[in-house]
Formats: sequence, structure tokens, C-alpha cells
Amino acid sequence: MKIAVASMGTVPEAWVGIKFGMCSQFLVFDLDTLEYIVVGVPPHQETPDRISLAAIRAVATQGVSAVITGHIKDVCRETLLNLGIDVIDGVEGMTVGETIERYKATGLETPASRRGMTTRIAVVSQGQGLEAPLEAHFGACTSFIIVDPTTMEEETIRVEADGSEQELNVQAIRAIARSGATVLITPQIHPECCMALRALAVAVYVAPEGITVREALERYERGELTESFTSPFNSL
Repeated sequence: MKIAVASMGTVPEAWVGIKFGMCSQFLVFDLDTLEYIVVGVPPHQETPDRISLAAIRAVATQGVSAVITGHIKDVCRETLLNLGIDVIDGVEGMTVGETIERYKATGLETPASRRGMTTRIAVVSQGQGLEAPLEAHFGACTSFIIVDPTTMEEETIRVEADGSEQELNVQAIRAIARSGATVLITPQIHPECCMALRALAVAVYVAPEGITVREALERYERGELTESFTSPFNSL
């Protein structure tokens, strides 16, 4: 039996994709062996409806019995069901690997079984709102936009700028941890800050400087951002 999981990345440690039609790839698992392959969705410039069609084609060719995702449009759900592919949506706050484990244990039959940590995303910004541009560097940031990607509700978290850069970094890390964010998006970050955030279970992704918060979130949803680990001053 094979299962396709919408994914933000190409490994089981990646988060489950928030929107079915916006994911750039699916991880297709053989539940008997737990081996998996990455199935990419072709790059697109089409309308959202055409994007969803590309995603449907990508999984339909793999002979899967079910698709697991965050959110999915009714027309996509109906199309997959007509192809004999079950749809399990509403999965949030879990990695692909965790989702597969829960599927094997519970079948993800209840809404509660489909939810892990509440996903909130912190974006380094120069102002307020989704149209604010990204700040140049995490260490120089005095505010973050915290966004719930499922509702796009947002709030601004400010960081006191007094003191040294090291103190600002500490205050920024504390602010993100208190906000409940599980993902940070930033153009650049010191390796020490990245390591500290990862120790607090906050994944760090790198986005180009100058794009808006909204654009950064859209790229994250499509799996186009690179996860930062400990390399200094990662940038795209």
C-alpha cells in the first residue's frame, strides 16, 4: 500500500504541506517497507486551478491509495475520490514522518489525530502587516510578523533594540519562543542564533531580502525556501 503526503521538503523531517495545490512535492511511502520517493510537481505559472491539476496528476501516476495534506479544495477532493484515491486532510503541525507513524497507528480517523503542534510562522520584517518587506538580517531585527498560515491572521512582535547585538539576538530568540512560532523565515542569520532556535524546536528557513512577508509565506507553502542549519549568513 502506498500513501502520498504533501510536503514542504524532500525528507520525512519536513512539515506536511499546508495547501494541496501549492506544494512543490509529495513524499510517496510504501507502508510495508517505509521506503519513500519524492514526486515533484512541475514548476508552474498557471492559475490555482491548473496548479491543483498538476498536483493531482503527480500523485495519480504513483498508484497511491490515499493522499494526506493540510487543506484541499472540494473539487480536488472529488477528483481524487473519483480516481479511487482516499483523501485525508486537516493535518497540521506535524512532519511527514510523524504523519506516517500516526497513519499506521490510528488511520488518522479523528480530527484530533491529525493535529500536532499549532503551526505559527515568524517572519523577520521592517514593518507591520503582510506587505511589509523582510529585514536584512535576523541580528538587526526589531520586529517580527507572526502569522497563522491557515487563517493568515497576523500580529506584530517587537524586540527592544537597546544594548549590544548579542543582547538583541537573545531578546529576539526569546520573543520567537514566547510567540509559539515553530518556523522562522529570515534573509540571513548567524549560525549561533540558528542553533539556538533549532534547540527550541523552531525550524529556520531562508528567503530573499526585500520580498514581502506575504511573498515569503507563499514561497514557504510551495516548498521553495531552503532550510538553514548552522552555515553562517545563509542567503538566497
